[in-house]
Amino acid sequence: MITLNDERMIPEPVSLLYIKDEGSIGADMGFSKENGFVLEICNDFKIASGSAKLKQPDLIIIESDKAAPLHRLIKELSGSGYNFKPALFLSLDEYPPSGVRLELLREGIDDFLIRPFSTAEVKRKARIFIDKKNTGQTNRALNQRLEKTTDYLKRFKQELKKTKTELYEERYSLNHALKQINQMAKERTRLKQDIKTIRETLDGNMEGFAEILADLIRTRIEKNRGHGERVAKISGFMAEQLKIDEKKLADLQKAAMLHETGLLFIPEKVLQKEKEQHTEFEKGLFLQFPVKGAEALSSCTEFLNCAEIIRYLNENADGTGKPDGLKKRHIPLLSKILAGADVFDTLREEQDMSSLERFLIRLEDYSGTRLDPAVVALLEKYAVLHMGSDDYRIKGRGIHQLEAGMTLGTALFTNTGTKLFSANTLLTQDAIDKVKKYAKEYPVDETVYIRV
Repeated sequence: MITLNDERMIPEPVSLLYIKDEGSIGADMGFSKENGFVLEICNDFKIASGSAKLKQPDLIIIESDKAAPLHRLIKELSGSGYNFKPALFLSLDEYPPSGVRLELLREGIDDFLIRPFSTAEVKRKARIFIDKKNTGQTNRALNQRLEKTTDYLKRFKQELKKTKTELYEERYSLNHALKQINQMAKERTRLKQDIKTIRETLDGNMEGFAEILADLIRTRIEKNRGHGERVAKISGFMAEQLKIDEKKLADLQKAAMLHETGLLFIPEKVLQKEKEQHTEFEKGLFLQFPVKGAEALSSCTEFLNCAEIIRYLNENADGTGKPDGLKKRHIPLLSKILAGADVFDTLREEQDMSSLERFLIRLEDYSGTRLDPAVVALLEKYAVLHMGSDDYRIKGRGIHQLEAGMTLGTALFTNTGTKLFSANTLLTQDAIDKVKKYAKEYPVDETVYIRV
């Protein structure tokens, strides 16, 4: 609510359109922002009315010593075209006679300013009309709101009456629907239990099928019994280091147990031959067996993810593998892990791998060619933790604990797979500085294994 005697409630600043002809002796009278005005000056009476309609000011002051165009301008300024009519003041040197004043007031002048006048006088006189304008705006808004509220109440009463009738009719329908929903809920619970039972049966059957297939591979294919279990264990270690999620880990473990499925399609006499006795055609069979096994497994939905891992088992990090000649980052991560675990267990069974030191050296030969360097780094870590012996003892050290004269027990890689040093490298101070530099830019495994 606007209080007429409270100057703090007057809108600030007052927008003012000052109209005066070029010959007028009037001045701007200090109508600045500092004094609470936003001033627009118009020196052309012909466009003054249009400018006022466009600007919609709070106050218009007309200053002119020429009477001819004044009456027409006042009528134009007092006409329609405003949201709310601005206050209209006439600036004169002296008050006009009574009759002239009355005529000007009838034409639309709201008050007179006798020169010289101050901005404070203008603001005080304008306050009455601005309050009137604000009150008019408030009343207009309240009337509009009242009309809307009245219309809403009428519609509400009509809709309420209609709704009561509909509610009565729907109540019966709702009760009937609730009974049906209750029956459906019971049926849904029964179906969910049936689906759960079927799912458990299916999972059990699939696990049994996988176990049968693994037993078949173990009996007919594996030269070294337990190969699938060992590959699964090594794969699990690497997946844990790489923080592979549980679902993917389960697929990886299943792939490890079944990765030799494709060998079941190779004739027995070929399987019994030594590597050096294989013909080129037979060598091709061994290179392509993961694809054959993946195709067989993918016929069963439960083994689709497992088959996708196995398919790329024989892809090499340098792009020379089968079936697609993929390189490094283009080879799926789980396939790279499975290939590493398979190579690790196969290499460990060779006759000349009696010492851990020789095993680690041979393992490094696969880095960047058969296997991804990052996978080789994890395999060396697994070897150190699970194949240690009295004649090849290793201890873990932090990078900040490295000292010149220490010997690396395993090769040292960055987490991106860049090889910094081979196993058995004698560390110099320059080498240690290089490791620390790389650790800042490209993370290195927190634990460095040193020979004791």
